[in-house]
Amino acid sequence: MTLTQALTGLILLTGSSCLLHPAQATTLLQAVAAASEYDSAIAAALNAKKAGNEAFDQGIAGLLPSIGLDSSYSIQDQPHAPYARAVTRHNYSVNLTQPLFDVAKVAAFQRGSAISDLADVEFVSAQQKLIGEVSDAFFAVLYQREVLQASRAASQAFRQQLAMASASLRIGEGTKTDLDEAQANYDRALANEITARNDLDVANGTYQRITGLNADSVDPIRAECVRPPAVGDIKNVMAMAAKYNLEVIKAEFQLAQSKSDVVATSSGHLPVVSLQASYGGNWSRAEGNDPMDAFFGTTQKTRNSSVGINVSVPIFNGGGALSQSREALRRRDQARDMLEDSRRKAAQEARSAWLGVTNGMALLEAQKKASRSAASKVKSSEYGRDLGLRTIVDVLNSQQDFYQSQQNISEAKYNYLTSKLNLALILGQLTVSTLAEFECADNELLTSGKAAFSHQVKG
Repeated sequence: MTLTQALTGLILLTGSSCLLHPAQATTLLQAVAAASEYDSAIAAALNAKKAGNEAFDQGIAGLLPSIGLDSSYSIQDQPHAPYARAVTRHNYSVNLTQPLFDVAKVAAFQRGSAISDLADVEFVSAQQKLIGEVSDAFFAVLYQREVLQASRAASQAFRQQLAMASASLRIGEGTKTDLDEAQANYDRALANEITARNDLDVANGTYQRITGLNADSVDPIRAECVRPPAVGDIKNVMAMAAKYNLEVIKAEFQLAQSKSDVVATSSGHLPVVSLQASYGGNWSRAEGNDPMDAFFGTTQKTRNSSVGINVSVPIFNGGGALSQSREALRRRDQARDMLEDSRRKAAQEARSAWLGVTNGMALLEAQKKASRSAASKVKSSEYGRDLGLRTIVDVLNSQQDFYQSQQNISEAKYNYLTSKLNLALILGQLTVSTLAEFECADNELLTSGKAAFSHQVKG
């Protein structure tokens, strides 16, 4: 994936914001699109990108000709002189300078190009940061909803168990221990429900702050969305991260910028050759017609033009240029080392994310299996209690394990989805298509987004 493809994919994200309807359920893609218009940091990043792109035009301007117009108008008066009285002088000239050999200006162009490309990458990075923040907030809302639902279900179940334990104690079939255990589980479930409700309120507030949308409209992730991605071989994934990770791309452009600085400092030892041309005229006229005005040139009119090559050769400037060259070489070596460090970090992060995805799916399936086992244990404990083989404490413990397993499933599911998102981020592939996979979006959504983008480009 090239930088242009990454930019196009993320610009599609902004184009798809027209698909958002507040009255409908909000998908992850729509939430990110809304945040891209609502968040002021993205607007600032866009302005920074546009400002950085100007460095390219500034760099290429140094290679183009420079044209200027000079003119003057003056009046000279010598009232007591026999001539040169009230002399009016006019002159103008058009000057052109075209660099023919100037390494410093070539280096400035290279530097401007690198700065412009770096500004593009910085903007993509800001967009991906926003995507990560919105996704985290989106998943947090869904996760806390499921935690609250499990907590409420546990509270209802333990309230019923408490009522049963109290009734059994009154008729002499239960014990005080059963009642205390049921009361403790019910109180703990109520405390967990209050905590879950508070955590959900916090998650809703975070989501609304980032997107400007009501968290109640968040669309739950459907089961078919939680499927294993084609993550590929771990070695290929690490190699892709070392090449396409945004931090790596930033380091590459910073290295290109430092190389241009080396070229610029080296130009201090080289000659500068430029073409210079000018065309102009001047004339003067005195108030009187004294013959001496014509003799001394007080009254005259001339035209002139010139074309030439100017060569400037530096000889010695105190050794400053040599020091600047050595400094630029060290900066270049520093940038090269930082690039290698970025590649190694990206490869390691990709490895961790790849393991998070592959192991995350296995953990999710294991938690589902554990939940089914916990549900079977609840039934067995209830059946054993009816037969006198189990106590109500055993039933309460099995129910507690079951509701905890439900929360474990939710945690494993959203950790897995976050790992998928993180892997795409590390590989530099966090685009509209990637986000669509998180919500099982159909092709109509992507087609509409691309059509909106095409309309923006044409406009």
